[in-house]
Amino acid sequence: MQNSIEYRVFSRKKFAVVMLVLLCVVAVGVWVSLERLEEYAKQLKELAAAEPRAAAAAITRLMKTLAILNGIVLFSLAAWIIWHGWKAWRAASMPPKGSWILEGQRTWSGKSAVKIAQFTMTVGSLLGVLAVVGSLILWNLGDTV
Repeated sequence: MQNSIEYRVFSRKKFAVVMLVLLCVVAVGVWVSLERLEEYAKQLKELAAAEPRAAAAAITRLMKTLAILNGIVLFSLAAWIIWHGWKAWRAASMPPKGSWILEGQRTWSGKSAVKIAQFTMTVGSLLGVLAVVGSLILWNLGDTV
């Protein structure tokens, strides 16, 4: 492991607690979202029986909203991954100097760090392409309703 002064070291126990709390928050969020989505689907079925055009317009809005959210989330994640890889490539250190690491985590420097950083930037770029293509597909799917 590199000199820990170059990195901000995070305790594994604290990390586990933080991850547990985050997972609980995400689980509750997904549960609530699925409940609301189920209610929304019932409302759409009732609307489709009474007013098919209004239901189609609602589904179109929903698909376009999902397309925008998909693009924002995935493209932001892709940009962060590319930025992280860029910093590591410039510093020839993976993770980049100044990053948070878990105590005892392995770090790389030199050629191996540059290769890992280049791979990281490639993965980020592919995720960015996926964000754009996926959002375009969802957007066009909304237009077909």
